[in-house]
Amino acid sequence: RSIKFPVLITAQLGLRWWLRGHIPLSNGYETMLFMAWVLLVLTIVLFRKFRFFLWIGPLAACCCLLVAMMTGSGSQITPLIPVLQSPLLSVHVMTVMCAYALFALQMMLGIYALYCSLFTIHYSLERVTALSQLLLYPAIFLLTIGIFLGAVWANVSWGNYWSWDPKESWALITLMIYAIPLHKASIGAFNKPRFYHIYMISAFLTVLITYFG
Repeated sequence: RSIKFPVLITAQLGLRWWLRGHIPLSNGYETMLFMAWVLLVLTIVLFRKFRFFLWIGPLAACCCLLVAMMTGSGSQITPLIPVLQSPLLSVHVMTVMCAYALFALQMMLGIYALYCSLFTIHYSLERVTALSQLLLYPAIFLLTIGIFLGAVWANVSWGNYWSWDPKESWALITLMIYAIPLHKASIGAFNKPRFYHIYMISAFLTVLITYFG
């Protein structure tokens, strides 16, 4: 039964791609749909080793679908304006949304870790912390590549790589906020699981500001 959820989203993305003639990542509805798909694929990959993923991933995906439904105006299939027809834009958005999906999982893992800490489930807490720290590396890598591709697309489309608009500025802030825990060797507080997870939950606010603000 659980496999029907990602299959239906895959089918919807595939149909929109076929009907529009390009990757469906041009508005808020489609990006949230894609992010939900990424979260479900990660759930399928990881849940056998980490059983708690069986509810963390789908719950995060449901939140994305709820946002997609709230921004339902983007569900209409309309032609793209010329500046948005660049393949670079599609790859840029796809890369950034994959990073956001990983950050969302880290936020959910942080909530679960605090639950484990509250009820002294030490074994689960250790596994959750290790998994969250592992996901941090590909998330930062994808966001860095996404920002770089976005700058290249901006230069092709608008004539400059960086204009310090709110979207660009907050994407850079998000990258710097999430890069701080990588320096746990010099910032000892990140070696404490509770502090690390509270930080990761709080850091997700920068993702929300970047996407919605």
